[in-house]
Amino acid sequence: MWKPHRLASALLGVLTLAALPQSADACGPFLPSRILIENDDAFLELPYSTFAYEAKRVPVPYPPPFRAVAPTVEENDTLGIAQAKQTEKVDLDELSKALETTQPDPAQRQKMLADYTAVRQALTTHAQAVATWKESLWSGYSDNPAEPAPVPALAVPDGLPGEFADYLRGAIAYRQKQPEAARQAWQALLQRPAEQRRQRSTWAAYMLGRSYRDENPAEALRWFQQTRDLAKEGYADSLGLAAASLGWEAQMALKQGRYAPALEGFRIQLEADDPAAPISLLLAARHAVADAKPDARAECAKNPTARRLVTGYLLSASLLKETPGTVTAWLDDLKAVDAPVEEADRLAWAAYQAGNFDLAKNWLAKAPQQASIAQWLRAKLLLRDGKVAEALPMIAEVAAQFPRDADFRIARDTIDDGELFDAKRAYAEIGSLRLARGEYVAALDALLQGLGSAADQPREAEYVDDDRHWPDAAYIAEQVLTLAELKEFVDRRWPTAKPPTEGKTPDGADTRMRYLLARRLARQGMLDAAAPYYPAEQQENLRRYAAALRHGNNAKTTGPQRAEQLWIAAQLAREDGIALLSTETDPDWASEDGNYNLGTTTSDRPQKGVNRAAPDELERATGNQPSPNRRFHYRYRAADLAWDAAKLMPDQSDQTALVLVTAGNWIKALDPKGAERFYKALVNRCGKTALGKQASAKRWLPDIPSPAPK
Repeated sequence: MWKPHRLASALLGVLTLAALPQSADACGPFLPSRILIENDDAFLELPYSTFAYEAKRVPVPYPPPFRAVAPTVEENDTLGIAQAKQTEKVDLDELSKALETTQPDPAQRQKMLADYTAVRQALTTHAQAVATWKESLWSGYSDNPAEPAPVPALAVPDGLPGEFADYLRGAIAYRQKQPEAARQAWQALLQRPAEQRRQRSTWAAYMLGRSYRDENPAEALRWFQQTRDLAKEGYADSLGLAAASLGWEAQMALKQGRYAPALEGFRIQLEADDPAAPISLLLAARHAVADAKPDARAECAKNPTARRLVTGYLLSASLLKETPGTVTAWLDDLKAVDAPVEEADRLAWAAYQAGNFDLAKNWLAKAPQQASIAQWLRAKLLLRDGKVAEALPMIAEVAAQFPRDADFRIARDTIDDGELFDAKRAYAEIGSLRLARGEYVAALDALLQGLGSAADQPREAEYVDDDRHWPDAAYIAEQVLTLAELKEFVDRRWPTAKPPTEGKTPDGADTRMRYLLARRLARQGMLDAAAPYYPAEQQENLRRYAAALRHGNNAKTTGPQRAEQLWIAAQLAREDGIALLSTETDPDWASEDGNYNLGTTTSDRPQKGVNRAAPDELERATGNQPSPNRRFHYRYRAADLAWDAAKLMPDQSDQTALVLVTAGNWIKALDPKGAERFYKALVNRCGKTALGKQASAKRWLPDIPSPAPK
C-alpha cells in the first residue's frame, strides 16, 4: 500500500544512520570503569551529551498547532512499513463508517468494502516493497539495486463516496508514477463542496505538496500550508498530516541550505511528537555544522532555536573531537552574538571540548555561578593549571547536585557509547585526586560514596546499582590501606553485617567491603578474625577450611590424620578459593568472578599528571600484594597445602599419587615449572602406581578430571 505520511522524515532518519560510523559487533563483556588508570587526557575530559537530550532542552519557537499520530511499530517493522499499515487501517475504518451512511444495502456495502480493501492492500504491498528497497540501499546491504516496478493497473470500485474514489484514484496514479494524473484526481477532490470532502481533504492537500516537492518547492509549500489550514478548519486529520507537513517544509529548507528555518521546523515537529523528528533534527544539525557557509552559520547564530540546537550538536557529536576546527568556526561566529546567560555554560562546554580553553573561560565568566556543568568546567580548568586544592571543593559541589541523567556520556572513541557521566563520576574524581595527594582513607570514602544508586543516599547505601569504579575502591582498600587501617574503616562504617533485603542480592558497599576485609584477613592466616566479615553463604566453607587447617597443622595428631586434614584444606582452597581467599582486584580479579584479567593496577597507574600515583602509594601496594602475587594465587596455596599433605603420606600409595597428580594439575597450565616438583615426586615416590607409570610414560603429569576453574 502506498502511504501518504511522514515518509520523508523517515528517509532522513535512515540517511543519517547510514552516514554515521558503523560500530563493530559487540562481542566482549561489560567491564567496569577504572578511573585510577586514566591518564590526564581522559581524566580531564568532560562528557558529551546526547543530541536527543540537548534538543529537548531547546525551547520550541512556538507550540505546535497540531499533534503527530504515531503508528504502532510491530516487531521487525520499519517506521515506513508501520506508517503504511497505519494508513491502510485508518482508510478502511473511515470508509466503512462512511458507507454505513451512503450505502444502506449491507451486501453492497460489504462488496464495496472488499473491493476497496483489495486495491488498498495492493498499494500497501507496493509501498512496503519500495520502503524496504530504499532502506536496503541506504544501509548498503541491497541485493537488488533495481527499484520495484510500479503497481499494475488497479480499478477504483464503483459506488464509493466521491472523496474516497477521488483520493484512491490519485493514489493509484501516484504509485504508477503518473504525477499529473494524481494531481488532477486530488484537485478534483478539493473542488467538491465542503460537506462532501470532510474525510480526505487534508490527505489530498498533503499529497499535492508531496508531489510538487522536487519539481516546484514554492507550490509544495503552498499545499503544505493548505493542509494545515484545512486541519484548522476542522477537516479530518486522522493521520496527523498537518504536523507531518512541518517536517516536509523543514526538509525543503534543509535541502536549500537554509539551516535556521530547517532546524526551527524540525524542533516544532519534535514538539509535536512526530516519531521521525528526532533523527531528522539530528541530520539537520549535522549538515548545519558540517556544510553551512559563513552566511548560513551567521543566520543560525542569530536564531535562538538554531543556535541552541547547533550548540547541542557540538556537545553530542564525538566525531567533532577529530575535527576541532569545525567547532572553532562555529564558536567564532557565536562570539558576536549576545547569547543569554543560560546558554553560556553549554558554549563554554563546547569550547572546552574543542580545546579552546581561553574561550571556555570567557563563556564561563557569563555562565550562572552554580550551574553544574559550569562548576565542573571551572574545576577542570583549575586542574589543568595544577590547582587541585581549589578544584576539589568545586567537584564536591558538583557531586551533590549534578543531574543523574543517562544522556551524559564520556566517549572513549568515536564509536563507543561511552561511560555514564554523572555524580558518581564526580565522586570518583574526588577519590582519585585525594589518592594522588596521599589522603588514602578519604580517597576510599569518596569512591564508595559514588557507588550508591544516588548521591543523596546515606553514605552506607545498602545496594550498589552498578559496578562503576568499584575496582578503584577495592584497589585502595586491598592494596593501599594497611590491614589495620582497612579494619578500622570497615568497623567504623559498618560494624555489623546488614541482613539482606528481600528480593535483592546484598551486594552493597557494606557487604562488599566487609567481604573484601574478610578475605584479606584470611590471606594473612587470621581466620578467626575474618569469620564475622564473611557473608552467610560462605560461613560453612570457612568453618570447614579453618578446621581442616587447624587439625592439619596440629603436631600432636598423627601423620595420617594431619595429611587427611591438609588434603581437605587443599581441596577447599582450590574449589572455593575464589570465595574464601581471592583478591578483589589483581591478581585474581574476583570482582570479575575471576573470568577476566584487567591488568595490574600499580603498573597501569599514571606516573605523572593530576591523576598520578605517588611513590608512597605504590610502595604500600607492593607490600600488600598476596603471596604468591600471581593470577589465581589461591591455586598455588592449594597446591602448597597438597604438597604438605603428600609429605605426610606413604610412598607407592595410590592415594599419595592421586594427591600429587591432582595438585600438579591445578597449576601446570599456569606454571609448568612450579608443577615440575609434583611430577618428580610422583615418579620418584609413586613410580609403581598406575598414575606413576602413566607419568613415566608421558614424562609429565597425566591429565585427570578436575573441577571447573574458580
